[in-house]
Amino acid sequence: MTRQVVVTGMGMTTPVGGNVETTWAGLLAGRPGIRRIDGDWTADQPSKIAGIMAVDPAEVLDRVEVRKSDRSQQAALVAAREAWAHAGAPDVDKERLGAVVASGIGGIISLMDSYDTLLERGPSRISPHMVTMIMPNGPAAMVRLGRRGHLVRRPHDPKRPRRCRDRRWHGGVHPPHHHGWLRRHARTVHSQ
Repeated sequence: MTRQVVVTGMGMTTPVGGNVETTWAGLLAGRPGIRRIDGDWTADQPSKIAGIMAVDPAEVLDRVEVRKSDRSQQAALVAAREAWAHAGAPDVDKERLGAVVASGIGGIISLMDSYDTLLERGPSRISPHMVTMIMPNGPAAMVRLGRRGHLVRRPHDPKRPRRCRDRRWHGGVHPPHHHGWLRRHARTVHSQ
């Protein structure tokens, strides 16, 4: 049995552009998404280049959403909202809606920031939202909660009943950069 798939909306936030239109225009123009990074935290970094999102999700989301979510969750939410709007913000039965979001490592930034906070300021200063911010399925959960649909955690197995029948938001996020991760990765690459 062949199933047809229809893409009704697209959304993205990338180092090349903050949405589908600017990303596509940037790619066609040959604009790179990799740029020089600066700031105090880069002083001891062996590498000074990275792909940083062109638009900070904090500029698009409200401050409560930003405070309670990891940057990978924020990126997924920005892209999902654009895709939903691009699809015409359809009125969909929430029981027939799901979210599938691939994530390289989920909330690694929040995990590393919480570890830094633990060492520098003690356990009482760690955010109470830390657990939900570091979940590997956090980006999918944020998207799902925004639409109140189902969270699809694994690929569809025809032998199992389907939790979500015919409407899904599919996407993927890569973890944003953290100074500790950049330092470790740069040392690995430079030593090879």
